[in-house]
Amino acid sequence: MKNLIACALLAFASACGPAQAPRTQPAAQVLPEGLEVRDAWAAATPGGVDVAAGYLSIANGGPADSLLSVSSPRAASVTIHEMSMNGDIMRMRNVEGGLAIPAQRMVTLAPGGGHLMFVGVSAPFVVSEEIPVTLTFANAGVREVMFPVRAGR
Repeated sequence: MKNLIACALLAFASACGPAQAPRTQPAAQVLPEGLEVRDAWAAATPGGVDVAAGYLSIANGGPADSLLSVSSPRAASVTIHEMSMNGDIMRMRNVEGGLAIPAQRMVTLAPGGGHLMFVGVSAPFVVSEEIPVTLTFANAGVREVMFPVRAGR
């Protein structure tokens, strides 16, 4: 059991490592209210690991909004995490009250920083498949977005 936990933590830590340039730029997914989701993707998971990381950028050409919650039928829960380093120690915590999306700005969740944490993944995320994700915004409401699965960072 300890080896399984260590493997899961190692897989997640590698997915949250330093940012690298995206491999491909999928088409932007335009949402009402001036929001546009760009480069949404999830990290592939090895078998036996029930957590995965997800990333995206949200461009806001309209009024300020907030990403209140995230869900997916492929995970028991999805949380929005902030990540910071304190010396050599990586710290993650849930974003309380939603992720602010300021007017006329872009917010990016990327490896090495903020991310979505898929917890209780029902089956491994496999490269080239797409994970359906529901984003709930304070003003723009509920929106469906597809997250292509990529290998690692």
